[in-house]
Amino acid sequence: MSWLDNLVANWLATGALGQKRDIQIVANNLPQNPLVNGQPVLSGDDAAAIAVDGGYLLLAAEGVWPPLLQANPRLAGRCCVLTNISDIYAMGGRPTAVVDVLFASNDKIAAEVLTGMQENAERFGVPIVGGHYTRNQDISSLAVAILGQAKKLLTSHTARPGDQLMLVYKHEGRLNDVFDFWDCSSMCSPEQLRSELEILPLLAELRLCDTAKDVSMAGIIGTTIMLLDTSGYGARLDLDKISYPPGVDVEKWLRAFPSYGFILSVRPRNVKDVRVLFEERGICCASYATVIDSPTVTIESRGDSIDIWDLKLPLMGFGQSKL
Repeated sequence: MSWLDNLVANWLATGALGQKRDIQIVANNLPQNPLVNGQPVLSGDDAAAIAVDGGYLLLAAEGVWPPLLQANPRLAGRCCVLTNISDIYAMGGRPTAVVDVLFASNDKIAAEVLTGMQENAERFGVPIVGGHYTRNQDISSLAVAILGQAKKLLTSHTARPGDQLMLVYKHEGRLNDVFDFWDCSSMCSPEQLRSELEILPLLAELRLCDTAKDVSMAGIIGTTIMLLDTSGYGARLDLDKISYPPGVDVEKWLRAFPSYGFILSVRPRNVKDVRVLFEERGICCASYATVIDSPTVTIESRGDSIDIWDLKLPLMGFGQSKL
């Protein structure tokens, strides 16, 4: 087997992409693109976008991964707020407020979770305005929901053949010792955090981009497939176009869940302007793939290539809605 064959095999063995296929149970049992006030709300995005006068209300929710909650309740609280905030910015929006649903086996765990949540709520300037708490001796679990607003949307339904897929990420950070979590935000000031995220709604409002998704626990490759699955087109990914933080293993980096990481699908005429907006703030912005009018997702590296997905086989089950 080649290096690339081994990389793909090891990545698939993590099961991260398989967990995304589990979402098909939702697609198969709930109405897709339901109507709210007579307007469709597209399924499969990072947040539900509800049309209102002057823009959109954005509504999203995230549940924390149970092993993380067990191992580090405070980090779980921080991450659950962080992922919700990223979902809103990935839609071209700005977050308004969050609520939580917390079950904890004891009050100590509950306090640690809530401390972590409040830390990131304050840093990102997004208040926690309510929620639910139950002490449950058998299990601890956490989910957070968020409300936001957008003037113009970024969505995962609008990638088009010829677009450049651009990975937005930060080299400065550290990899968690236990989980594939790339922390590139805890060392930043609140002002820096908010300034860096503000680029996303700015892209939408300047009409430089209409397609985005935040990098999830499926990693760079998995999140790319998720975006393509929703848009209904394939792509050719060149992994050699992605730089890696010093000392971080390539495979670990490709499957990492970053605290600041987004994938954009950008028309060629706008690629330069998009790159400038990020790079002038010291944020990496790499064109690593081209969207193609084919269902095949192919990755290339070190002179080798391999087909890794055929979009004729749905991933989440929300795709192929050409807007």
